[in-house]
Amino acid sequence: MQEFTINQLKAFAENMDELYKVFFKKYALLKPFFIKILFYNNDNYGLIITENKLVKAKFTVLKSSEGYIIESGLKGSIHLKFEVESSDVLNLINNGQEYITNAFKLFMFFTKLMHRMSILSSNVNVQLLQGKKVLLRVYENSDISYLLKWYNDYELNKLAGWSNNKVSASKLKYNMTRSFGSDPMNLMVDDLNGKPIGTIQLYDFNQQDKSCKLGIRIGDKDYWSKGYGGDAVITIVEYAFLSLDINRVDLRVYEYNERAAHCYEKCGFKFEGRTRKSAYIDGAYYDEILMGLLKSDFLKENNNQ
Repeated sequence: MQEFTINQLKAFAENMDELYKVFFKKYALLKPFFIKILFYNNDNYGLIITENKLVKAKFTVLKSSEGYIIESGLKGSIHLKFEVESSDVLNLINNGQEYITNAFKLFMFFTKLMHRMSILSSNVNVQLLQGKKVLLRVYENSDISYLLKWYNDYELNKLAGWSNNKVSASKLKYNMTRSFGSDPMNLMVDDLNGKPIGTIQLYDFNQQDKSCKLGIRIGDKDYWSKGYGGDAVITIVEYAFLSLDINRVDLRVYEYNERAAHCYEKCGFKFEGRTRKSAYIDGAYYDEILMGLLKSDFLKENNNQ
């Protein structure tokens, strides 16, 4: 079998990216026939290289703001995969411009590729994410007692920058049904035994910028400073970068919440700035610390690239 270097596979991915753009620009009327790939499309996919339809190698192709990262094997969080003959991979690497400028070649290659495409997961709404120490899952009605306790805790609310107003059970249930309970990326955090210990959210999604914000509250204080919050953060941002194709996750943390800032830093978030006395909480003004994590940084750190 033809052995491909990482640089060759990066060249293949770059040509594929250009091919995709040119194809749908030239053949816009064909979009309805490729609705599956358009619906699940992102810049991460599995590449299965075959010879005479026998699988010879598997790779995961991950795109970041700094280019493509190629990893051996298929990651379980990748939705889309393509089977491509090694000869077609080599041809596209060496003759990419021919496929782009030759309408017939472009059409034949792309349609053949689509016929060898499959969806690894048809569910775009997360139901359960498992980390090393936590499970992230959708909200259930039985969680209300935990949430009521956490959302009426003065210390937790101050860490989150909230006022000290009490939340009634009826108000909390109303809020849950309107937002928390219906948002697929607003999740409960359980330990591996299934005990609820907190909540975590991705929100304010910007489709054009491929960005979102992160929020987390470990409500059970017995689980503080033991790695549960960090594992929940790593688990959800990995899902954001690989499955949702997010390029950037950012957050704000208040100056007095040094424990949280240290946790985010350990997870890879970088200090990006400080807004002075921008938050008024409990009768005093506080600085807000801005932190962000890029997909490229996360992939380098976690894939040793």
